[in-house]
Amino acid sequence: MSITPASAPAPARLPAVRAVIASMGRPAIAIWATVAVLALLVAVTYPLAGLRLSLRDVALNAGLSAVLLAGAAYYTFLRPDERIARLLHATPQFVLMTFLGGALSYAAMATNLPLWDATFDAMDKAIGFDWPALLAWTGRHPDLAFALKLAYASMLPQMALVIVALVTVRAFCELDRFVLAFGLAALMTMAICAVTPALCAGYFYREAVATQPHLGLTWNSVAHVLALRSGEMTFVSMATAEGIVTMPSFHTVCAILFAVALWPVRWLRWPGLGLNLAMLAATPIIGGHYLVDLIAGLGVALAARWLAVRLIPSAATEDVRSAG
Repeated sequence: MSITPASAPAPARLPAVRAVIASMGRPAIAIWATVAVLALLVAVTYPLAGLRLSLRDVALNAGLSAVLLAGAAYYTFLRPDERIARLLHATPQFVLMTFLGGALSYAAMATNLPLWDATFDAMDKAIGFDWPALLAWTGRHPDLAFALKLAYASMLPQMALVIVALVTVRAFCELDRFVLAFGLAALMTMAICAVTPALCAGYFYREAVATQPHLGLTWNSVAHVLALRSGEMTFVSMATAEGIVTMPSFHTVCAILFAVALWPVRWLRWPGLGLNLAMLAATPIIGGHYLVDLIAGLGVALAARWLAVRLIPSAATEDVRSAG
């Protein structure tokens, strides 16, 4: 007669538990280290810049992240479900990176160094790019301009889409690489924009923009940058924050990272590529960016992706099979 110990774990649970615990290894260390660096930079630079960050925002993001991580622990150890656990683990990582990166951009743009708008415009002209001419052409195609606005506004929804899609097809290695690349790109972007501050091409050519009122182009970010540089703005809340970084273009960074991350998901591969190409096309006029901003954003995205791949080695073969 054989006796099975009462304390033996349920065999069905072991693979899921092991899989999720394994995911907390090298990828998690790299991602959480990036979150920690972003948090440390915010903590150090805000007093130096004379800024205060909304404690309500800090509490809200910390509380939400804690709840999601508690859920990840529940679906790891008590009711193992690898996909739910991964979703609840990746989401707070991304939420914190987005929050901290946005907060850090305000400290970066408060440096009050000389503006680079004239330099960036001269660089655009040197490579044959004429921003006012593109603006005038866009003004003659208002329906296209509306479509470009929709594509430009897709950045936030796509953040959620990429995470959910990669979890759905169990492309967990790609998910880790995407989140890490996003955080690394945020760090690179803040380092660059801190020493090359600019208002935006739309403001630089504001007289030309005024001739195209039907396009409804506005850049509230300019008012925030000017207030930061003058010292008028000392309190930062993400509830009223704007995307204030001009160089490099973070919309360009995201478009590249989104398209690459969605490529393994066959049913989103071509729609994702098309949408992100449209977002890139929208960035100069709708985002008010110089062309050199996009070129720099491309470089940041490729560098961040390269580092993420090096820091997170290839996943097991089940990632590749399931992603198809």
